[in-house]
Amino acid sequence: MTGRELSRKLGWTHGKLSHIENGRRPPSPTEVAAYLASCGPLVRPEYERMVELAGHPDHEHWVRPHSLELSTELRSLILEESMASEIAEYEPLVIPGLLQTEGYMRSLFRWGSKRPANEIELKVQARLARQGLLTRRVPPQCIFFLQEHALRTVVGDEMVMGEQLLYLTIAASQRRCTIRVVLDSAGPFSTWGGGFRVMDYLEHPPVAYTESMATGMFLENPDDITRYRDFLSRLDQSALDPGQSKAWLANLADAYDRPEAGTSCQPESAPS
Repeated sequence: MTGRELSRKLGWTHGKLSHIENGRRPPSPTEVAAYLASCGPLVRPEYERMVELAGHPDHEHWVRPHSLELSTELRSLILEESMASEIAEYEPLVIPGLLQTEGYMRSLFRWGSKRPANEIELKVQARLARQGLLTRRVPPQCIFFLQEHALRTVVGDEMVMGEQLLYLTIAASQRRCTIRVVLDSAGPFSTWGGGFRVMDYLEHPPVAYTESMATGMFLENPDDITRYRDFLSRLDQSALDPGQSKAWLANLADAYDRPEAGTSCQPESAPS
């Protein structure tokens, strides 16, 4: 590929790609992961080494701090997302990471973690960089099923939530991005476990990803994929349609501008 072909594939400007390749701009771990994934077949150990290296500051020596690095699971998730042609996600507890505003994710990480501020900042910047997936020249086809409970749970304060809900109404208008609201009255969907996503690829078998507070898990077994697809099919039948969802989100965004908005619930987990 030429530089211009690669920059189009990544959804970056040619200037950004040129600056990174020529050492004039240090890339983030997320950018390195996307770059490598776009270049073709990967040598996994070398990929892991380069993404980890990008997470450390540049010095004149090779002594590196061990605390400021992305987890192996997150690096793997970045790779899978960057290669996917379609992503279908369900979140019962919080807004999906790919749709979070910076204010929402900062509030979420600060509430749910006692880690130092610089480690939280690494997570925030990694998540912000991942969101570039949705603005690439050819983004994956994405559909997000968001449970009503997640949208009404106050993370931060009403101002943070108002900005977050307004952002969701804008994101729902983007090409290749569909947001469907699952009302709590639609059925006990959230009782069947946590959030998950199914990622499809043009040249590889599909992968499902689910996570808990402590770890994430990738599933490739066809039976597991079928179970998640069946659940997505039930969500598709029960959720508000895209137009109804966008209007519902806009109404809730407006409600968060009023003092009585939202609920007193607090965040329960922070999926990647």
